[in-house]
Amino acid sequence: MDCSNSFTPGTAFTSTSMDDSSNPFHSTEFSPEAANIRGTTSTENIDDNHGSIFDELQSPVGSSLFDSDSESSEDDELEPVSYIPECPSQMKPHIGQVFHTLDDAIVFYNKYAQNVGFDTRKHGSKRVGDLVTWLYVVCSREGEKRVNHKQPEAKRRRSSRKCLCKAKVAFKFCKGTGYVVKQFEERHNHDMVQLRHKRFMRLNRNIDLVHQKFIADCASANIGPTLTFSLLSEVLGGLDYVGCTIVEVRNYRRDLRAYVDGADVQMVLNDMKRKKEICSSFSYDFEVNSKGRLTRLFWCDPIAKHNYHLYGDIVSFDTTYSTNRYCMIFAPFTGKDNRGRPVTFGVGLLSKENAPSFEWLFERFIKCMGAAPKLIITDQDLGMKVAVDSVLVDTRHRWCMWHIMFKVVEKLPKNQFHNEDLKKELNKCVWSELIEPEEFEETWHKIMEKYGLTNNEWFSTMFANRKFWVPAYFRDFPMSSLIKTTSVSESQNSFFKRYTKSRCNLVEFLMNYNNALASQRSNSNRFEYHDSNTTPMLKTNSPLERHASTIYSDGGFKAIQEEIEEAIDICTMVKTSIEDDTEIYVINDKFSKDWSVSYSVSSDSYACGCKLLQRLGLVCSHIFWFLRNKKLKLVPDHLHGGRWLKSNFVKPVHCGFVDDIETALIVDEAAQEWRDMHGDYFEVSQTIKGNIDQIRAFRQIIAEGKKAILGEGLVLSISDKRQMIENFYGSQAPSEIDVHPPDVVKTKGSGRRPLTHLEQAMKLKAKPGRKCAECGEVGNHDARNCKKIKEKQNKK
Repeated sequence: MDCSNSFTPGTAFTSTSMDDSSNPFHSTEFSPEAANIRGTTSTENIDDNHGSIFDELQSPVGSSLFDSDSESSEDDELEPVSYIPECPSQMKPHIGQVFHTLDDAIVFYNKYAQNVGFDTRKHGSKRVGDLVTWLYVVCSREGEKRVNHKQPEAKRRRSSRKCLCKAKVAFKFCKGTGYVVKQFEERHNHDMVQLRHKRFMRLNRNIDLVHQKFIADCASANIGPTLTFSLLSEVLGGLDYVGCTIVEVRNYRRDLRAYVDGADVQMVLNDMKRKKEICSSFSYDFEVNSKGRLTRLFWCDPIAKHNYHLYGDIVSFDTTYSTNRYCMIFAPFTGKDNRGRPVTFGVGLLSKENAPSFEWLFERFIKCMGAAPKLIITDQDLGMKVAVDSVLVDTRHRWCMWHIMFKVVEKLPKNQFHNEDLKKELNKCVWSELIEPEEFEETWHKIMEKYGLTNNEWFSTMFANRKFWVPAYFRDFPMSSLIKTTSVSESQNSFFKRYTKSRCNLVEFLMNYNNALASQRSNSNRFEYHDSNTTPMLKTNSPLERHASTIYSDGGFKAIQEEIEEAIDICTMVKTSIEDDTEIYVINDKFSKDWSVSYSVSSDSYACGCKLLQRLGLVCSHIFWFLRNKKLKLVPDHLHGGRWLKSNFVKPVHCGFVDDIETALIVDEAAQEWRDMHGDYFEVSQTIKGNIDQIRAFRQIIAEGKKAILGEGLVLSISDKRQMIENFYGSQAPSEIDVHPPDVVKTKGSGRRPLTHLEQAMKLKAKPGRKCAECGEVGNHDARNCKKIKEKQNKK
């Protein structure tokens, strides 16, 4: 933009002859009153007869100069404004001023520019080897925008800040002296930035150490740039005091990722190697392809091993997507602890969802743990089934019931699609854990014959594979009712996804995973604290309930309490008998069903036909009725089970377990002192907020303490972000890379899955209806596809 011909209200112009056009900045002072409050405006001498600028806009005959037939002098043109900003003399550079270093010189000129209100940029330099001998720093509005008329017009409209401003400074290196100001032009041809706009200047938008640390901490907590900027605004006292915009926050997050670009996998493996050297119980393994790119990764820490040996008899395995930028499949092994809450045993990352990948992962998992789970729950993925059959030979494989029953509706014939009776009968038959396999098969065949599903291919296939998913076939398997679906895995996948984002590199992903795992374990410790320091409320006067409240965890006791309450209030004895040394009682429960409870006197053992003790590890109401009838005040030891007890009493589920895993909590005194220091600072800062004298005194105390501890020579560079980024990742980017990042893979979870008929119907039902202009009905159609119109056309 050519500022010489522009007009802005409040801006001074001069009229010069063409002879002076070669020196547009040649001017003399007009009057002291012409000075702006932030600077001085200079113009050429003007004759008093010329009048004001608005008088010049009228021709001698009274017509406007803007009229098409008006006459104007071609010998006159407007000279651009010549603006000299005002500031204290000690802040303004002058020719001959000496600086020890080039950085000092640049900082001084930038502070001058910040004070008066303009941005700067480096314009050119001269070097002798690595030594800068000349450096030119100019106003950021120097020059003009280059326009290439040969190229087509850009679709994006972009403005230019350049307006041929000549303000600049030149520094020359003098041996033995330093850098000397050789040239200094302080005149600008534009106004200075207003005070309320100064925070948008580039010189005032700097990411200093405070910003860097805050942004890095927010990144560790998986907080995005927008919310990070909002938090910065609150912490620092408002938008005017943040010192940057959201653009700088986004750019710094970009720099965090760019630092490890191409080296994130190697950094992850180096970190795991260090952990292995520090703690021998930490395990990890990986595999690369022929190009040296990561394809498989598994890791497990000592606490996860400890939890597996306590609760790893029943394991749920499921995969999820969109947790990292490479689309590697996130595959955690999940179980339930003594409170019925999810617990993570180990994690894998895979590039492919096929049988070899799952086999590799299962092999590493068993090698790490030293024992295979007794039962594993997965979905119906064929690759998982092959891997379980080949690797987990002695492990019972179970399919997720929910995934199977969810497909029932879409597999039904159209004539049975809305048959609610069929759905109720089928659910009652399949989900029941109180019927034997023979009863299930008989009920299943009756339902198939009743509703004409005998020849349905899908139902026939599911019946053929009934031993993989129907609860009736798991009644005799220990703890089989603990996990019947992969919902525990899916809930954990959702939990982990709250801590990570799909664009994360593997270093960020591992950091976010560790944060999520720490949160999971912190919650577990909180519940342990609750169990050991609280006493649950009792609902009965039974001594059995009082004893149970002292040995069971809160989650286990709630289930036990319901059984005890039912035994006292509802259960009744139908009959009793004795066979050899076994006492047999028939107990009627709340479902009006009779169950046989047997007690062997010789072995002092109990058994009930409902098999709740075997299936879930909890004593049923029928056995509690028997214990109460025998006047027992304590729950026998062999009825405690090992799963639902308080953490101190939980028994390992895998043989050969030795509790020598390093799980001791190490108190970091330095971290505690760091936390207390922050607390002291915020306490003082909140107390003196608004009192400028106290704030200055506190800053002076901090400066003196900094000088006493760190010394005179330490200078923290706010421009060097490398150290802060390295602290964020905990290590430097490796100079040598042996394992490269994986290729972005296309998994089964990528792309858009076609909607099923049920999902399409549900989506259509949720869509708001509209009134048809032809038939007048409210529905999901209009006059273009109205069925009644088509019927009329067909009749014609």
